[in-house]
Amino acid sequence: MLKTLIFDNNEKNNTNEKNNTNEIIIKKKINRLKYMKDIDKEIDKEIDKEIDLMINGTENINLNNIKEELSDKSNKSNKSNKSNKSNKSNNINKKNITINDLTETINDNEYIKNCSSNEEVSDDSLSYLVRHLNLSQSDKIKLGSGMEKILRDFIVKYNKNLENIRTDKKLKKGEKEKDHIFKDEKNKIIYYAELKSNLNLDTEKSKSTSEKCLLIEKELKEKYIGYTIKMFLVNLRYLTKNDISDFILNKYPNIQENICGINEYLNNLNIKYNFKDENEYSLLLCHLVKKMFKKND
Repeated sequence: MLKTLIFDNNEKNNTNEKNNTNEIIIKKKINRLKYMKDIDKEIDKEIDKEIDLMINGTENINLNNIKEELSDKSNKSNKSNKSNKSNKSNNINKKNITINDLTETINDNEYIKNCSSNEEVSDDSLSYLVRHLNLSQSDKIKLGSGMEKILRDFIVKYNKNLENIRTDKKLKKGEKEKDHIFKDEKNKIIYYAELKSNLNLDTEKSKSTSEKCLLIEKELKEKYIGYTIKMFLVNLRYLTKNDISDFILNKYPNIQENICGINEYLNNLNIKYNFKDENEYSLLLCHLVKKMFKKND
């Protein structure tokens, strides 16, 4: 690749001087290259340019010496950088970690920076109807469980055709827990329902809820041949499906027709009772809370 140009002997001295000058120029230009890891490729480009631009040509410049010199510089630079990094790493390892270091890590974390408290009770939650009782988060969860259990007792008490076939025994591996499951042997119907205090869940949880309902429905159809399987996703916060916003319903596209409010659920199970309005429902919930958590009037 290197180009050789031949000159007359009487120009030799001038040429040597010119060679030295041009060699210095090439060195300076190469030294300015940004990335030493590409030095060989960039040297070749610079050398070709310089030689082509030299008026009257020059004799061969000792380019190998230039490459060796710059390669040495590059190696020294790399060793120096590695040494500095190693020293920094050693300094960190030798440093005594204090509580202030952990505090600083907390301060710098992006997730922590973006977190905020949400003390308001969502109006899509069952606990919203008893918000004046100032329940803890744990109590709110228990309230949903309490409603699930009293409705189970209420349903089998007022529909004698229904048998509660939910087991309290330890579930087998891979078996999913069912909130409500009743068998109507007379009419050959299996009623299965998941009861939620709040259906305004994030995408991942709403998806997993839908998948669980569909999976259990499929398993029940395979197990109870000859029975009609009726599956429900009950929103305990609302009396009817019409009260539930489209925003929430659209979180469950695969089972939207199975979503219902508490009045509709009772109707489907042939329980002859409906809450007249939200106020009556709220009064029942207040009574339940006081009994559960021993709160005074």
